[in-house]
Amino acid sequence: MVDNYFVGFGLIYYLLLVIVYIFRAYDKSEYELKLRLVFSAQLIPFLTLSIMNLLNGEYKRLVSGVPIIIYLVYDLWYRVVTEKKPVHHPDQMPIGLKLYIVLLMLGSIGLNWYGYIVSETYGRMLVAAYFVMMGSFGFYQYKHNQRKNQSKSS
Repeated sequence: MVDNYFVGFGLIYYLLLVIVYIFRAYDKSEYELKLRLVFSAQLIPFLTLSIMNLLNGEYKRLVSGVPIIIYLVYDLWYRVVTEKKPVHHPDQMPIGLKLYIVLLMLGSIGLNWYGYIVSETYGRMLVAAYFVMMGSFGFYQYKHNQRKNQSKSS
């Protein structure tokens, strides 16, 4: 049962990232800022389910779930606690943003790994969701570059 919830919240995590990237693609950062508490609230179920895995002695699952928790804690601090307005395309990436991206990737890898520990089907579902998320990130980058090129030619 813990596994089903963990994978379900993993799919919700990827869905929220897709929504964030679509907001960014259409230059709607104000909506992204409104989602920051919802996004950070994901820490609650992932942390709770990881504690349940610890109590059940499921150490492989616990280890694979830790990266997503670390990422969500950092996201909570980066977005909510510091109340920083997102900087999506700085000329020079600050160390905090570099760390954010690395933790995002590690959290996603750990989440996908968790799925494969549970079953091949869950693993494939999470990997597919990961690639949908990365596709939406690519769409966001495409739209950003399109706006950037239009402003240069004006």
